[in-house]
Amino acid sequence: MYSLYHSLLAQHPRQVMPVPCAASTIAQLHRYFEDVVLENNLGALVVESLPTQAERPARDVARVAELEQAAKKLFMWVSPQDALSSLVLSRGRENNKAVVFERTDEGNNYERFVVIADARFSALLASVHDAEQEENSRDLVIWTFEPDVVYSALEYLMARVTAEHSFHSIAFAKAVRASMPKATSLQLTLGVTTKLARLLQEQAEREIAVNRLATAIRNSLELDSVLQTAANEVGRALNVHSCAVRVEGVLVGREMTKYHLRSDVAADEKDSLLNEVAAISSRLASSPRAYVVEGDNTQNPPVLADAIVPLIYQGNFIGLLLVRSDDSSRVWADNELLLLHTVADQLAVAVNQAHLFAQMQQQALTDGLTGCYNRRSFELQLERDLQLATRMRQPLSLIMLDLDNFKLINDRAGHDTGDVALRLLAETLRAELRAVDTAARFGGDEFVIILPQANTEGALLVAERLRKRIEELEVPGYGHVTSSFGVATFPYHASSRDSLVVAADRALYESKDGGRNRVSFLALPSHLEQLFDLLETSNLPEPSAASPAF
Repeated sequence: MYSLYHSLLAQHPRQVMPVPCAASTIAQLHRYFEDVVLENNLGALVVESLPTQAERPARDVARVAELEQAAKKLFMWVSPQDALSSLVLSRGRENNKAVVFERTDEGNNYERFVVIADARFSALLASVHDAEQEENSRDLVIWTFEPDVVYSALEYLMARVTAEHSFHSIAFAKAVRASMPKATSLQLTLGVTTKLARLLQEQAEREIAVNRLATAIRNSLELDSVLQTAANEVGRALNVHSCAVRVEGVLVGREMTKYHLRSDVAADEKDSLLNEVAAISSRLASSPRAYVVEGDNTQNPPVLADAIVPLIYQGNFIGLLLVRSDDSSRVWADNELLLLHTVADQLAVAVNQAHLFAQMQQQALTDGLTGCYNRRSFELQLERDLQLATRMRQPLSLIMLDLDNFKLINDRAGHDTGDVALRLLAETLRAELRAVDTAARFGGDEFVIILPQANTEGALLVAERLRKRIEELEVPGYGHVTSSFGVATFPYHASSRDSLVVAADRALYESKDGGRNRVSFLALPSHLEQLFDLLETSNLPEPSAASPAF
């Protein structure tokens, strides 16, 4: 049998126009139609079909009870698998105001509708969902307040009840005759239409927020920026007191929290928000689940509305999204919660993308065997450090070193042992150097070290300390090793990146030629040495942006 939606489209193609909507928006539209009956105590005939939900909040059950009391007659199609069935089906069969039909449709292709018929008001809403469509496709919905279309809907439903639930066909037909739609109250129609327009506008604003976040994720791999965009867009779209996004865990490497405060909220409320977000995160880490706190102005003090959605990636908790309203009467709508879940899913993907990018960047800049910078990243770092040294009129030293007779290690103990020796050397460098120093694998067993703000004397002290530490190393399967060093300083030995590397390399070969396991540097001609001594001892003015380079 055709659904109500398809039947009305076939009979009234010019009077009803399908509109694509998210399922959560249609659910809110459905409630707006019910509100006409509840808020105006409209003793009308109400006929509904609800999509199946295995779990329902208590407010859904309470709303059905309110609708049953307000309506003149209530007929509902509910699936036995629905959470309402155990609470409503049995009670409905015994109540002369409510009749509940067990829905016979199978699978995920379902329809949803609400038909309201009264002598002074008539309305209907009908939608369909096709499970064969792509997962994120919207449902199609139609609605109208025209009595003749509503009457066509009631005729269809009478035929359906006769075919599927003949026992109730007489009662249903009698209820239809008693509530025959004749006209539609303009006041009631305008009230519903205003709500519908506002809802569709809010949906559009939320879709814009989601699209802006998706654009931010596509255009930036800076996680800080993406998180701030998410907090701002969600906070503005839901018009909440505050919104916070927090990420943590191994994918991030550190804890990050970004927040949005409504324009009229005092800035000093930030600290209490961040503290509460941290506390919530600690609780969710062991049991990550979304939860909602509805506003309640009957309590003293009033309960404020919160909604928290965890960020989950591959089953692991990586953060949370929180929105907070200072309206104690606020109840979170399904489409608002859907927005939060959608944003949380997008943020989980963004966190993973940022993690993968960081991994790729790390792999591109580091040597896989030793964990030191590779040659390309060394060249980039040396260029940056030289530019800074030039602006600040400070020296910079470069140390080049390699293991003595490294080929013998590979030949006698094997290449695996040679790899162990290189890793031990790299660990020694990391342990001995400052945080501002840079160690890189230049190639083979050759390493280079950038020492910002270090003159030749200081670089020689560092090189000698490293030489002694390496001499103490014992490579398993081979024994002790030694190393040779070459030192060069900018601007004394070279005035550019390439010439500095060449100078340090020449100094290293002097160490090799001098018997290995030693530190060497190139001696300057006497007239240059006197010049640099004079420059170091003179009272030079402080450097400025306009100061010439060395």
